[in-house]
Amino acid sequence: MATEVIWTRARAGRKGPQPAHSLDDIAREAVALADAKGLAAVSIRAVAAELGAGAASLYRYIASKDDLYDLMVDRVAAEYDLPAEPSGDWAADLTLVAERGRAAFRRHPWAGQLSAGASWGPWVQDYMEFLLVALEPTGLDIPGRVDFIALLNNWIANFAQHEVEPADGAAAAAKAQHMGSIAADESRPHLAGAMAALLRTDPADAHPDLLFRRGLDRLFHGIAPRQALSRQDT
Repeated sequence: MATEVIWTRARAGRKGPQPAHSLDDIAREAVALADAKGLAAVSIRAVAAELGAGAASLYRYIASKDDLYDLMVDRVAAEYDLPAEPSGDWAADLTLVAERGRAAFRRHPWAGQLSAGASWGPWVQDYMEFLLVALEPTGLDIPGRVDFIALLNNWIANFAQHEVEPADGAAAAAKAQHMGSIAADESRPHLAGAMAALLRTDPADAHPDLLFRRGLDRLFHGIAPRQALSRQDT
């Protein structure tokens, strides 16, 4: 069992011949395999086959499937392509991160399953650095910023996951019928009223882009600086 994360071993280096494939090569192939066939298809042997190498040769780089997962999460983080520094407008900076994160999770729906448990590679570290600095104007302390970043990541991943799930017409119709029965049930009047209002919602108001932005607005409202909230209330 490996006693070091892959990033520690990579910094330490290995003796012997120059490896035929870089960690970035392995990460790209693992990501492509997961995109094409699902996360369950990813294994050291399968990635080695995609690289045209023997599985044993990859053990010079990686010790377990967890190493592959760490590489994959970091490869996805590279796709955010964030600016070198935040702009100073925390809401604009977080919106940029959220939009790019949504796009990344739509391209790689499996990534949400891995990101929370992954060890942080260089691209993930750059992402965290950007967000920690971007959140400074909110006045949150460091634990508060880290908590908010985790909340934001989970919300983006879950939103994107629902967007890419294949639609099941029969299941959707059954759910709609059930929602109608809830709206008609006067034993829970507040829930019935809320459900009835939702069922009357204009489809244009339920467009995923609008729902995504509204969700962000609600998240941001919870961490807005007190002075900003005061201005909005006047």
